[in-house]
Amino acid sequence: MKNVSIAEWKHLKDREPAYALVANVDLVIVRYDEQVSVLYGRCLHRGALLADGQVEGNDLICGLHGWDFQYETGISAYNNAERLHKFTAWVEDGQVWVDEEEVAAWERENPQPFQRDTYLGTYADTHPVEEEPHVSLIQGYAAHGLEKTGHHGLVAAMGVPRMELPMWDAIQFVTAQLATPPQLDDVPVGTDVVIGPNAQKPLRLMLPLFVSDMSFGALSEEAKIALAQGAELAGTGICSGEGGMLPEEQAGNSRYFYELASGRFGFSMEKVQRCHGFPFQRRTRRQNRNRRASTRAEGQRQNCPSAWVTSRRTRCFTCSLS
Repeated sequence: MKNVSIAEWKHLKDREPAYALVANVDLVIVRYDEQVSVLYGRCLHRGALLADGQVEGNDLICGLHGWDFQYETGISAYNNAERLHKFTAWVEDGQVWVDEEEVAAWERENPQPFQRDTYLGTYADTHPVEEEPHVSLIQGYAAHGLEKTGHHGLVAAMGVPRMELPMWDAIQFVTAQLATPPQLDDVPVGTDVVIGPNAQKPLRLMLPLFVSDMSFGALSEEAKIALAQGAELAGTGICSGEGGMLPEEQAGNSRYFYELASGRFGFSMEKVQRCHGFPFQRRTRRQNRNRRASTRAEGQRQNCPSAWVTSRRTRCFTCSLS
């Protein structure tokens, strides 16, 4: 046995996850009352650090996609086969201790793929999914620049195959099936829509469409400003996307939506007060579990065969902001 201290007891907040690294294994520490639990510190879904999550009731919740594990046992109440390894831990002389040899033995059976001294290191994406096909390419450019592709980068034909584009047929109306008889071509038809008609400050769009959420960073500064100004000319709005909020983009549109998603990237209430619409995601623990059950695909996972689910959003609009 080789005892190693991983935290000072007085610095641990009750039921607030804390991080430790022992023998190349990420650990999550949870103090509850006068007891402590030390678990394998990565979510079995996508490998996110559980120390970045939060405790709700008896569950440790992953901050990335909401997977839950009981902090005392490491077992998921949703699926008991999904469990985090629990390491022997104790409190002595004001310190939290684990057996480094026990952790190292577990690591030999479950090798960790993280090269912590390289780009991304501890935060490397070791669970790639088909839904995010370009993440590895972007990370490759960030790590190696253009040295592996030449100064032009990857070269391919412009455009997207037509079958991969959204089809306008999906939003066209067949007038013969409407309850109200169709109007003649020369009759004016209103296309405006009001979001939050009973709110203190309803938001009126002249079109039942708006420019969807793509953050500054995902799109360039020039693209975001041009889209905002174009949407303003068309009488509709634009959404910030999850992440950076570009002041020049907001200045170019009088119907600006500011998005809050589960990652809370770049979020602040001060920005909410300056927007005209506030799309946000809110999921309960039951919805998190239903989300996990909605689409499951078996695959190899670090430490445990697990599965991923496709993203599903719950979105509300509030337009009574000052």
